[in-house]
Amino acid sequence: MRLAKSFALGFCAALLLGAVPRHVLTADYWGGYSGTHNLPAERTAPWLWLAETDPQDSDLLSSLGIKTMLYTNPNREMPGDPMWSDDDSEFAHTCAGDRARGEAQYKNIFLTNPSSPTALHAWKASVASHLENAHFDFIFADEADGAAYAQDQPCGYTLTSWLRAEGNLFAGLHLPIIYNALSDFAGHDVAPEIALNARAAGGVMEECYAQLSADHRVGGWRWFATELTELRMAAAHKYFICYGRDLTPADQAFESRMYTYASFLLSYDPNSTILWEYYKTPSGGHVMPESQLVALDPAKPVTRVAQLRESGGAYVRRYRRCYIDAKLQGPCVAAVNPDDVPRSVNLRGYGRVLRLHGVGIFDGGSVTLDRTTPPNVIEPLGAVIAFK
Repeated sequence: MRLAKSFALGFCAALLLGAVPRHVLTADYWGGYSGTHNLPAERTAPWLWLAETDPQDSDLLSSLGIKTMLYTNPNREMPGDPMWSDDDSEFAHTCAGDRARGEAQYKNIFLTNPSSPTALHAWKASVASHLENAHFDFIFADEADGAAYAQDQPCGYTLTSWLRAEGNLFAGLHLPIIYNALSDFAGHDVAPEIALNARAAGGVMEECYAQLSADHRVGGWRWFATELTELRMAAAHKYFICYGRDLTPADQAFESRMYTYASFLLSYDPNSTILWEYYKTPSGGHVMPESQLVALDPAKPVTRVAQLRESGGAYVRRYRRCYIDAKLQGPCVAAVNPDDVPRSVNLRGYGRVLRLHGVGIFDGGSVTLDRTTPPNVIEPLGAVIAFK
């Protein structure tokens, strides 16, 4: 994974040299099957760090400095998928000898066997065909969570042995992998799939602070486990894609957006933590203007989520140098209440509050610093970002 490490080292070197980036690391779909076709790549480039795209668009995005990622799923296959074959050895089987079924919402989807040479060969062949006339910095490996959420467990299944085989599958590809599995909060804790870091450049967590359900904001133990995952990924120097899945129109989601961004800032590493949001916008681009806030030089190191909690019950992170669009704005603080009761917070000395306006950054959305006293109580599932 030397290529992925070089990106982080370059980003860190830029910070040391004083070239503060205009935004935190961001990601989105662009072009291809899932991304917008309404935004010129040149307009996207100043605000987008990573794009999941297709081979046709990958070279253009790369030429503009955007990192590119190819979607693959070597873990679940159904008829018509790139890795589908009639070779039964590619698939995992139940003790009755049947192919192990994947998620119930998909008909005829089956788990592949990560120990199978046939599965590795099929994955390598599929990826190679996409790389023939294209440039990708990362290969995305979807559903690397063993039998989690599947209808069947393979015969003799243990998650530990499955993850070992999955890691060997990654190593066999010899390319930088971003796996999707960090939402598997087994035992209300960090997903055991984080062990895949040993063979990957990084991982994805879906519904990271923002979710599809009606309340939209992730709270309670899931919020705590998300923060802990973010901290551990940063400590391991692995890319962590925080993929929020709130599909509310962006100009109707200011509270959710503030909650997501403040939560992101509590544990983020500017070199490796990536924000990927999905609030609806007219253009179909999902980078929000608050990503222009880059907070640097934390007042104290944090290795445990409990260290973020202050006496009033809110979780708080203070930074000495905070920038908006690379312009220094002074010290700032992010404060979050992930609980279902109000929490007090002491923000004395901070006289400006971050406000969100409009929709995404590609559609004219913006942020301002309003001169006002920040609140001393944060409502349930609420957040505030304030500046001195």
